[in-house]
Amino acid sequence: MLRRYGLPLLLLLSALLLAACAGKPDAATEQDPAATGLTLDATALSGEPTLIDVERDGTAMQLIARKDDAGNVRLAFNTCQSCGGSPYAWFEDLGDGTLQCQNCGLIFPLDTVGVEAAQGCNPVTITDYTVDGDTVTVTEAVLKANVERFTN
Repeated sequence: MLRRYGLPLLLLLSALLLAACAGKPDAATEQDPAATGLTLDATALSGEPTLIDVERDGTAMQLIARKDDAGNVRLAFNTCQSCGGSPYAWFEDLGDGTLQCQNCGLIFPLDTVGVEAAQGCNPVTITDYTVDGDTVTVTEAVLKANVERFTN
């Protein structure tokens, strides 16, 4: 009985496997995450700063992401607006609701991270991003436009 139905059964299973695989996108046609920017899970963010490492054009970059008291996402590049030319122009979380510039030592509250009006010795605010449900997206254009801030 197996000899009689073995070949037709094998052909049927092969056809089913081919049909199932045909509906899946080819890996070469899937979108490259680097081409679409950076996506973050908003549910993973809290009031504490989350540091996100990215690399563009061979340059290491870092973002600071957090939620404010109202639950809004706030983003900034972890480099200083004022001290930007220094290789120490980045911020460290002091763990007490403040960040400190590693170049000049200025300490400031986390509440200013990602606030457009923040000027001076503060992380570079990112205002051009989208929040769609639980997904936060920073475009590739925004990332590439800020590579020079991290070239030192």
